[in-house]
Amino acid sequence: VKKVGAVDTKWIDDVDAALVLFMPGEQVGPALADLLTGVSSPGGRLPVTFPKATEERFTPLQYPGEGLKSEFSEGVLVGYRWNIAKQVEPAFPFGFGLSYTTFDMSGFSAECGGAGALVSLTVANTGAHEGSAVPQVYVGFAGLAPVVRQLRAFTKVYLQPDSKEVVSFALTEEDWSFYDETSQGWKSASDLGQPITISISTNSQDIVWSKSLTCASAA
Repeated sequence: VKKVGAVDTKWIDDVDAALVLFMPGEQVGPALADLLTGVSSPGGRLPVTFPKATEERFTPLQYPGEGLKSEFSEGVLVGYRWNIAKQVEPAFPFGFGLSYTTFDMSGFSAECGGAGALVSLTVANTGAHEGSAVPQVYVGFAGLAPVVRQLRAFTKVYLQPDSKEVVSFALTEEDWSFYDETSQGWKSASDLGQPITISISTNSQDIVWSKSLTCASAA
């Protein structure tokens, strides 16, 4: 698939696999050959959500609109935030991606440190091929509503077969802050005494581990 953005996936059950290249450069030929023959392992992750063919995300007033006008009434529920809030499973979620090997995540930890939090886990390559995993950290709190959680950190880990690596993320109070329209200023979950749910995931839908924390405010 070579296309900018998401595509209709009603054909996905008719194929064994799908390789999404988006907008590749002039060396796409050799790169594609390496991926198809197993010289290299796919390691990308979707930067957008691929909807199911039956998904009804927009109202007629939102898209295509009426009288050359469209209403952007979805607010902050854009992309994967909409799917999570509406509990609608996509065809392929934001952050999704496969490779020629398998991974395991374990040894999870999330602890407050001052006004921030340190998150760590161990990623292991449990398959027979080298590859890259992309652990993702999502944060949710009451003040974020109607959004349930949103991406706050990720990293790509390259691993050989039977190898593992400890991965750490340093989150700050900014990661659980939001703009309050009433006071016209930024507020954090810490300021309001709201617990923070930190989730580790392989994509926006598939949560591997979560923990609730209440961290101190920097104020």
